[in-house]
Amino acid sequence: MKQLYLYIRLASVLLLLSACAQDNMPGLDEESATGASDDILTIHTVEQTGFRANQSTRSSYTGYAIKFENDDKLGLILIDDNEQIGNVPFSYTEAGGWVGGDDAYYTSAISKIIAYYPYNESLPTNVASLEALKNTVEIKADQSSLDDFKQMDLLVCEIANPTPELDINFEHAFSLIELSAKSVVTVGDHDFEYNMDMSDVGLSIGDDTYTVTTLNGAYVCLVKDGLQLTQNGFRYFYTLSDEVSAKTINTSIFVAPGMQYTFPCTASSGESDERTVAAGDFYCVSKANSNQVVIIPSNAATIPDELTCKGVVFHVMEDGEFEDFKSMNELREQLSGYKEKHGLVVSLKKGQLFGTGSSVDIGNALKEIDEIYYTSKEVCNGYKLTQGLLALTSDEISFTALTNHTEGIPNATSWYIPSFKELTYLIKGEDAALEDASTSGKERVDKSLKKIEGADELRGTIPSITFYNESPNSDSHGLRLMTDGIENNWHGNPGGEDVFYPICAF
Repeated sequence: MKQLYLYIRLASVLLLLSACAQDNMPGLDEESATGASDDILTIHTVEQTGFRANQSTRSSYTGYAIKFENDDKLGLILIDDNEQIGNVPFSYTEAGGWVGGDDAYYTSAISKIIAYYPYNESLPTNVASLEALKNTVEIKADQSSLDDFKQMDLLVCEIANPTPELDINFEHAFSLIELSAKSVVTVGDHDFEYNMDMSDVGLSIGDDTYTVTTLNGAYVCLVKDGLQLTQNGFRYFYTLSDEVSAKTINTSIFVAPGMQYTFPCTASSGESDERTVAAGDFYCVSKANSNQVVIIPSNAATIPDELTCKGVVFHVMEDGEFEDFKSMNELREQLSGYKEKHGLVVSLKKGQLFGTGSSVDIGNALKEIDEIYYTSKEVCNGYKLTQGLLALTSDEISFTALTNHTEGIPNATSWYIPSFKELTYLIKGEDAALEDASTSGKERVDKSLKKIEGADELRGTIPSITFYNESPNSDSHGLRLMTDGIENNWHGNPGGEDVFYPICAF
C-alpha cells in the first residue's frame, strides 16, 4: 500500500513539473495550455421562423423567408462571460452551404453564441447581448426600397452552451406592420382570396411618418419592439379604388419582438358583384383542378397561391362579336366563355421569329388560306391564318413562331399569331378605332405583366399575321407590323428582336 501511495505521489509531482515547464515554453498555443479544444465551428442547418401573427387573419407575409444567395453572410458573435470574443462570418454557397473563415474555431471558453443575419463586419466589440445587437440596426422611416428593408430585417438566434456543430433557427428581431386590402373571386364553390393594389400607402407613429414597401402583395413596415400604438398616436392611410382613407385603432397595442400586426384596408365603394372580366385581368388556372379557369381582376397585387397565371386579358368581346369571330375563323372548338363573356388573352411569354420564307411565298400561302381577308386590317382572323400556316407542308416556308407555345390552356383556342386588328386591340386598347397612334392597351397589359415573375412585357416593333401588298410594284410588301401604336411603314418578314406575341381566344 505504501509503495502504491509513493507511485501516486511521484506521478503527481511529475505532472505538476510538466505543467510548469509547459507554461514557460515559448510559442505554446494558449488554447492548448488551457485544455480547450480547437475544433472548427460548422453550421449544420439554418432555418427561419416567420413573424407570429397577433390575430387570426391570413397574412401574405406568413412563411416569408429570406432566400440566401451565393456570398450572403451571417455572423456568429462568440461570447465568454458576457464579453464578445469574436464576430465570425460564414458565407453561403449554393454548392457547399455555409462556410466559415480561418478564425471559425470552437473553444470551451465560448459560453454562448448569437447568430445573426445579415453580417456586420463593423460590429462594435462591446456587443455581447441580443439587445445590444438590435441597437446597432437603424430602422429607417423610408422603407420603400425592398433591398433596404431586407437589410433592416435582422434575423437572430441565441445558442446557449454551444457545440462545434450548430443548428440555427432564425427569428425576426423586430416587428412587422402590414397593411393589406383583400378581395375574393368566387368560382363554383371555391373562394380565391387576393390582395388588391393600393397607392399612397403609409403610416405614422407619433411624430414619425413611415414609407412602406410592397412584399407579396401587401404593404409592410418594420418597427422596433417596445413601441406602443395608441389611438391618438398611430395612423395609417392609403388610396383604394380612388378613395382616400385615414384610419387608426380603438385599442392600444404594445409592440412585441417577432410579431406581425395586420391592419385591414377597405373602401366604401367596392367592386360591383356583377363584374365579370375586363382588359388587364389575369387568366388563371387552378392548381388543384387544371380545367378550372379563374380570372382575377387587374387590381390584384399578386396571384393567389392556388392559381397559375397563363396570360393577360386584353380585349373583351361585345354581344355578338364572338359569333362573328367563330364564323370568320371557322372555329370548331366549343368555348363556353367566362361568366358568359368571351375575349382575347396574350401569353406571358414571347413567341419566336416567323421562320423561313420569302415575302412572296408567305403572301401566296396566306392568300391560299383566306383569299378575301388575308390583307384586311379590320377583321380578327389570326386564328384561321395561323392554323393554315401550321398545316403547311411547303418546302418554301418553315413556320416556327409558336414552337415554344405548343401547350394550350383550358376553355380557350390554341395559341395563334394576332391579325393586325387583334394586334390593334392589344396595343391601342380602347383607342383601337382611332387613327392616331396610341399605346393605352400596351400600357395596361404591361402593368399586369409586371406583377407576374418572369413574364415578358410588350416590347419593340410587333408583327401581325396580316399581309400587305397594296403596292404591287413596290418592294414594300410582307407582314404588317406595329410600332408605338401605329402601322410601320416597312413590311416584310421581321427578324432580330421583332418576335411575335402569341394570343388565344376564350
